Amino acid sequence: AVNTPLQDKLEIMAEQIGYIGLVAAIGTFIAMVISIWARHHGEDILGGFIEAFILSVTIIVVAIPEGLPLAVTISLAYSTKKMYQDQCFIRILAACETMGNATNICSDKTGTLTENRMTVVEGYFADKKYSQDEFSQQPMSEAAKEAIAENVCVNRVAYLVYKDSNGKVLDKPNVIGSKTEGALIVMAKNWGFDYEAVKAKAYNDETDKMFAFNSGKKR
Repeated sequence: AVNTPLQDKLEIMAEQIGYIGLVAAIGTFIAMVISIWARHHGEDILGGFIEAFILSVTIIVVAIPEGLPLAVTISLAYSTKKMYQDQCFIRILAACETMGNATNICSDKTGTLTENRMTVVEGYFADKKYSQDEFSQQPMSEAAKEAIAENVCVNRVAYLVYKDSNGKVLDKPNVIGSKTEGALIVMAKNWGFDYEAVKAKAYNDETDKMFAFNSGKKR
């Protein structure tokens, strides 16, 4: 995963603290070794070296801020809570750093900007390409519409649901199955064809075979 700017800064700071601690430990070790002869006149040299080494290691260990990750986590959690009060809900803790710096948010949320629904707006029908404006005027002949609707209604596995789980009539029918097939069914419905009635009339389970919409066969 890519580090956030805060994580990069923390890694740089931890590295710098490590270098400072290492320099301090080396300086302390050298000073204590010198003090063996300067203050103790060379007595107990082995004990002096051991004491200097232990103190140097202690400085290196103490220099590493063990509580820093916890402090950062607590700070991010507090920031997340404050942002939630501003109607900005964040699921990933590290994301509050990025969201906290955001000034404009552009998003596409299904149900607000889009409906999660495909619609036929143009196409190539009866050897002619129809643009959006032409298609909305429905200039095709009834024979062409009937042929297209028959194929759309028969060769599909999707279907429409007009009521929700509580039995309430929906403003627009929900498509169960392929969204592409659903768009074609709705197109035929808008032309005045009942897709179930058309299939019942034109399709025989014993003698006919259904070819559902497939991107490999669309041309």
